[in-house]
Amino acid sequence: MLSIIQTIAERKIQQAMAEGTLPDLSHWKDKPLPPDDMANVPEDLRMAYRLLKNAGYLPEEVAVRKEINRLEQLLETCTDEKEKVRQLKKISCLKTKLECRMGRVMELGEDGPYYDRVVDRLSTPKSG
Repeated sequence: MLSIIQTIAERKIQQAMAEGTLPDLSHWKDKPLPPDDMANVPEDLRMAYRLLKNAGYLPEEVAVRKEINRLEQLLETCTDEKEKVRQLKKISCLKTKLECRMGRVMELGEDGPYYDRVVDRLSTPKSG
């Protein structure tokens, strides 16, 4: 016996077929479904993640990455040097924030990107 929802769905499908408004899905025949974008999410959290995704919610990491991309595109057309420096600092802060959110340890070895900055900061006497 079909549930009420299944019965309604069957009626809607039959109605669409009769009216000829059912889209042609023959190109999907004998093809696998697209990969599940929630494959890395624990099964008990997938429904909640889908609800959030469908509601337009972005995880903070994704929002930060989008902002970094937007600022990098803005830099390509920026001609004001002060504004470029300001945006580069903002990008640097966002990248650091993203690295911290992702649980990555910042590389401070001599070959790391922050080594020179840390040395400069620590070796510059404070004026005061």
